[in-house]
Amino acid sequence: MTSLKNEELSFVVADVILEQQGKFTIEDILNKVRKRIKTSIENLKEYIVNKLNSMCEYGLIGRTNVYYFSV
Repeated sequence: MTSLKNEELSFVVADVILEQQGKFTIEDILNKVRKRIKTSIENLKEYIVNKLNSMCEYGLIGRTNVYYFSV
């Protein structure tokens, strides 16, 4: 994965989430997003949680109390 500075945060987070295979945590997503976003975002973890929950509601990914998973 290359570092991209001109991508919109929403697209980067969605891309990282949808690339995941099997089980993953918020920290897994956070680490990968930080590699691709050059600017620092204050509430990045909260943003990722909201994006994950939204994707769960649409059935794009699943979740348990411990982790998220690809479907």
